[in-house]
Amino acid sequence: MKGTIFLKPLEYSIIANGERWRQGDKINGCLRIKNHGSDNIELNVLTFSLALGYFKKIKIKDKKAWEVLAEINLGEKIVIEALEEKEFVWDFVLPEDCQITEKDKSLFLVFKTNEELWATGQLELVIEPKLVINQLLEIFQNFLRFKILQTKFSKGMVEIKLNPPSSRELSHVESFILRVKEVDNILDLEYTFNMLVFETVAGNVMTQKKIKQVQQQLTSKQYYVYGNTLNQDFLIETFSAVIKEATPKFYM
Repeated sequence: MKGTIFLKPLEYSIIANGERWRQGDKINGCLRIKNHGSDNIELNVLTFSLALGYFKKIKIKDKKAWEVLAEINLGEKIVIEALEEKEFVWDFVLPEDCQITEKDKSLFLVFKTNEELWATGQLELVIEPKLVINQLLEIFQNFLRFKILQTKFSKGMVEIKLNPPSSRELSHVESFILRVKEVDNILDLEYTFNMLVFETVAGNVMTQKKIKQVQQQLTSKQYYVYGNTLNQDFLIETFSAVIKEATPKFYM
């Protein structure tokens, strides 16, 4: 992936080795600066950052557009001689629970050649959930017959809204939200079932809205067999048990 900006007489190119990354991946590349002019140019400072950027604020150059996650100082008083090209290497490790790319925000590579808060140049990255999260969702889709409606990032976790299968046992579930993250080989899961159930109130059977929440933590020894191969049978049994908890004695 490459992004180029011309600020005459300098040409800046951010080069990232790859096109897409997952949470927790290592990302590396270089920043190339070429002087197309006939005079030497001095940069007071050169910093390179991994930052969370908000698209609307970036568009209007709001100084609050950036939240810096990690920063490298590539040098100070850097002289780029006439017709010279210099290259600066960089690398970052993405946090395991970092922001994924959404329609309103994403992670960026950002560099600055001054002390101002606004970036000199930036390159948007495409960040996807960790592989294990996608693998879990495949189990919900292929074995438990849930359908994915929406995926977003919220409060440090990937949040997925799923539509339950049209079975009699789950007809009472209006919506199901799964929140998940994996950090340090620990899988944190939060299940939220929004339900419409029958309950007896003052001798009368009435429909009531209920929310059932379950929190769960699994270790990699539980959900992996070896390498990146999931313990599929264990996870199907685990998820089915949680779903059963949300199944009332009386349902619509």
